[in-house]
Amino acid sequence: MSTPHPNIVYIFADEWRGQATGYAGDPNCETPVLDSFAAESVSFTNAVSGCPVCCPARASIMTGLYPLSHGVFINDVELDPQIPSIARLFAGHGYSTGYVGKWHLYGSPDGAYGRRKAYVPRDYQLGFDEWKGFECTHDYNDSWYFHNDDPTPRRWDGYDAFAQSNEAARFIRDRSRAGAPFLLMLSWGPPHFPLHTAPEEYRARYESRPIELRPNVPEELRELAQTELRGYYAHIAAIDDALRTVLDAIDESGVADDTIVVVTSDHGDMRQSQGLRTKLFPWDESIRVPFLLRWPALQGRAGSEISVPIDTPDHLPTLLGLAGLPVPDRIEGRDWSPLIRGEATPTGDEAALLIMAAEFHELRLTGMEAYRGLRTARHTYVRTRSGPWLLYDNQADPYQMRNLVGDPRHAELQANLDTRLAARLGAMGDRFEEGRTYLERAGLSHYREANDPVRNAWVDPWGTTDRP
Repeated sequence: MSTPHPNIVYIFADEWRGQATGYAGDPNCETPVLDSFAAESVSFTNAVSGCPVCCPARASIMTGLYPLSHGVFINDVELDPQIPSIARLFAGHGYSTGYVGKWHLYGSPDGAYGRRKAYVPRDYQLGFDEWKGFECTHDYNDSWYFHNDDPTPRRWDGYDAFAQSNEAARFIRDRSRAGAPFLLMLSWGPPHFPLHTAPEEYRARYESRPIELRPNVPEELRELAQTELRGYYAHIAAIDDALRTVLDAIDESGVADDTIVVVTSDHGDMRQSQGLRTKLFPWDESIRVPFLLRWPALQGRAGSEISVPIDTPDHLPTLLGLAGLPVPDRIEGRDWSPLIRGEATPTGDEAALLIMAAEFHELRLTGMEAYRGLRTARHTYVRTRSGPWLLYDNQADPYQMRNLVGDPRHAELQANLDTRLAARLGAMGDRFEEGRTYLERAGLSHYREANDPVRNAWVDPWGTTDRP
């Protein structure tokens, strides 16, 4: 049934890096469904998660705000339950709204994961009409959820990404018969670790398979990376089949032309690139994510690419813009819908803002400082309070193995990006204070991850970077 505004199905995985897809050229990936979808979509080829860790990224997706504005700048911080959310904004214009899957926005004020398995009260579900979620679990084969205001836990059947996708398909079929447009968000837990828990069928595909590693995995970690990535790619193959379930439901309901479908992730995953384990870091494996958007009524079924580095706070205003709805002034992200509509072209100066406001967990474990930075279509520039830290030409050095900070041949580029970063921070009122200052001001200094000890101070494997 056609509606005045497009339906929106927003699908996001957890910790799926942008390089790990077939359409992006990863030879290890078995993602035929995603690849076919990409061929019909707008692909933002430099999409990033500017604060690459679960809760801050999810809060930005929900609000269109940067971490220091919505307040969730480390993991397990409670997002203000009354904040204007994506569900509330779309519902205000007649949309029926639904959410299925991992939540991770209720927070654990004890700082020790105390509410990860707790019922998320209805007031904390951010206004979704239909909510079937769970704060946080990574046991994908023994996974639970709560439904709206019922505090009784219910179990997903089997591998949760499959069951959640079946529930998303039910929602789509039900809402497609109504007269109102709908917004559905589907949140998968995989391919976030543990990496050995994909269904057996998918693990078997990779059991003895050689993995083609990225060149920036140090030699001494290559065997470990092979083992980890077999499990990582098995999860990805599984969620590719889960994607088919959702796309089939859209097609079978007759609403494909009138439905915007987004496939993305909250952040990426290092998996031993640069000698690092998971996320929080400003390298591309951690910050780069897939971002595919299909809307046949606008673009037909012809795929295209946009080089602008869309960031998580940009998702909400861009969807509002595409739906023809006003973007509230308080939203900090940028509306890129004019590019998607073909009403504007990139200038080449666009830049995503990288923000890690405080040292916690992986930053602390590796002895790194909080940072601010810019990711343009070509360059990555990052500084800490100690000074400039990273500068990469991502076209000449796509695996980021030659840090150009302090190189006289690139002094002008470094100065230009530093000036642009300072201007961006100034416009936002970000004074780039010490991480501990933000933690203390927000009452978060007791959080366990904010007090992790240094276990293995990072050293640049390629010898081009001083540790901040």
